[in-house]
Amino acid sequence: MRTFFYSLLMATIVILGFAACSKADLSEETVINPEEANSLLQVRTRAGATGEVSYPVNVYVFSGEKCVAVQTIASEDETLNIPLQEGSYSVYAIGGASSENYILPTQENATPSMTITLQAGKSHGDLMAAKSNVVLVDGGTNVLTLSMERKVMLLQSVVVNNIPSEATAVSVSISPLYQGLAGTSYVGESGMVTVSLTKQAESQTWQFTGSQYLLPPSTSPATIMVNIVKPSGTTIYTYNTSNQLEAGYKINIQGTYTEAMGVTLTGTITGAIWKGEQTISFEFNEKGSQAAEDNNNNDDSNNDNNDNTGDNSGDNSGDESGDNNNGDNNGDVVTGTIPEVGDTYEGCYVVSVEEVDGGADVLLLSPIQRTVLAGGETKEEAKIKVEAALPNCAVDGINGWRVMTLEEATIICKSSAPDLKKGSENRYLIEEDGVLKPATFGIGTVTKAQSFAATNLLRPVATIRIQSE
Repeated sequence: MRTFFYSLLMATIVILGFAACSKADLSEETVINPEEANSLLQVRTRAGATGEVSYPVNVYVFSGEKCVAVQTIASEDETLNIPLQEGSYSVYAIGGASSENYILPTQENATPSMTITLQAGKSHGDLMAAKSNVVLVDGGTNVLTLSMERKVMLLQSVVVNNIPSEATAVSVSISPLYQGLAGTSYVGESGMVTVSLTKQAESQTWQFTGSQYLLPPSTSPATIMVNIVKPSGTTIYTYNTSNQLEAGYKINIQGTYTEAMGVTLTGTITGAIWKGEQTISFEFNEKGSQAAEDNNNNDDSNNDNNDNTGDNSGDNSGDESGDNNNGDNNGDVVTGTIPEVGDTYEGCYVVSVEEVDGGADVLLLSPIQRTVLAGGETKEEAKIKVEAALPNCAVDGINGWRVMTLEEATIICKSSAPDLKKGSENRYLIEEDGVLKPATFGIGTVTKAQSFAATNLLRPVATIRIQSE
């Protein structure tokens, strides 16, 4: 009799497993030996605090570090039935991530801390995640309901009014943003998202009419930049917000440009069916950024604390970024010992030393490199993103950071600069005759590429003059 019931249980488990596979449109990666399974894990999802669940939900089951099953829940009325051996398991689910947009681990390479990142040139969806532990007993059925947590913000609208008629492009950038997930935690700390605004017919209003999901900022303060392109060059207005931009919030930004003051922006972050509500207010002008509380806004509970923002962003606001000195001394003159090529100066690699009267012009390579492009940008779009990201690669006390020229890139490529990536898949951004281009750093050679890619790295240079002591 005992043998009969055990055989009946095993047959039921196998039938349920096959039924689930046909119903849930699985990835066919689940490898189950029915003869060894003696327990059943049922997995379902619920919205939790998110108000809804983003499908498909990819479910990974781990025994220790080994992934033993991968299945997909396609809709809210589906329940997975996974036959397993008795024991302890961890279950990880990622929602709103299709293989068309994301690089998803297979069963062979998945780990409990696996990384989920975007495919090149793709944008985030309504990304959610959940993780839970479960213990299965011999002959038992365990029902696991995963409460999905939203991992993204939603940039819902951006409107800037009264833009000068000569403007040819307007965009808004937010950085630094996380770039992916490792388990339910964030990874990648140097992402940037730039959205282009469209000029509305017969008006001076520029508007972002779509919506875009973003992973939250990796640091506080985060940086919001308004980029206005005119024939005379690009002007970047920068604001550092210490008010936390969190996953689960919707972001709306409204702004007005005035010739005397620059751009005045106000913004709201609302929860709707997501989270609660908070308001951020900030202004841009030709002298830099100011917190709204410095402009007779007394809603202290919702305003950003913008200490030192004017000092940080005032250097950029109102500058015509298109004027690049391309290797000329940037005006920094210091007195001290002249370093040699290959040395470090203030943490920067010394690329070249050119003697001048009583001193030398020293070309420095920043120790900071960033991924700033998603891939597929036009030259104009890439230039806006790069100009906005340059301050994030700067070293304190040194001014004039810029994109390396082709000639400088050739010297740098042949050097032993620390952390410099070389190989067919590693690209850096360079300038040739004032035009931004991607290039591949080989072993001692620089090869220009045809199009911008997410693998392009921004690693700027600066030139200072050091007078001999």
